[in-house]
Amino acid sequence: MKDSQVRELTIALLTQSTERDKQRKVGASQISDPCTYHLARALITSGEAPIKYWLGGKIGTAVHMLLEDTITKTDLPDVHDAIVEKKIYLGELKDYGTISSKPDLVLPSKKHLIDWKTSSRDKMRKMQKYIDDPENGNADVAYTLQKYVAQVQLYAWGLNREGTEIETCSLVFINRDGTTENDIWTYTFDYSEELAVQLWDRLVNLWDAIRAGVDLDNLDKNEHCFKCAIGI
Repeated sequence: MKDSQVRELTIALLTQSTERDKQRKVGASQISDPCTYHLARALITSGEAPIKYWLGGKIGTAVHMLLEDTITKTDLPDVHDAIVEKKIYLGELKDYGTISSKPDLVLPSKKHLIDWKTSSRDKMRKMQKYIDDPENGNADVAYTLQKYVAQVQLYAWGLNREGTEIETCSLVFINRDGTTENDIWTYTFDYSEELAVQLWDRLVNLWDAIRAGVDLDNLDKNEHCFKCAIGI
């Protein structure tokens, strides 16, 4: 085979559809988006359309699959009651349907929720700097972190409503360009029902506006939204 054929074969394998690609309705990862315009776009297109910058997402999916498989085989006591990628119910939207999501890892005995994110050293350092000094932090990083925290709060909200008590949540950043355990960073915070309810109410109000015929071009676009910046 020629180099070009091998490359095309690799791309074809990497772009095969997975369960994560088959989402047809919005979930926590879209509802948490600070950009109202792109949340509305996700609602009317029944989920989020793939974009050309897909490779990082595929690497993220691979890391998630590795961790899921490892949890099922390990005898580590901390994960003896782990719940992995179990669908939870968030609510219903009239004329849209059921909204659900799949948290990465739930540890019921510890009342703790974990969400894994693949990232880079540069982004991780910027996030760490923002956490330490929000006033002087990077605004784009603040946007991303706000989205991630909101996403996990929605997971925790759904779990609590179903009877699985969650008190704390962690975002775990795993660097694609990392070399040691120092390139894994964890950010832990308390569950906030208030924030989760605000996010859900925002979704309901936006969906009502869409059903009433709002012009999407009149919706707020976030100046730090990557998708807005690249014109999709």
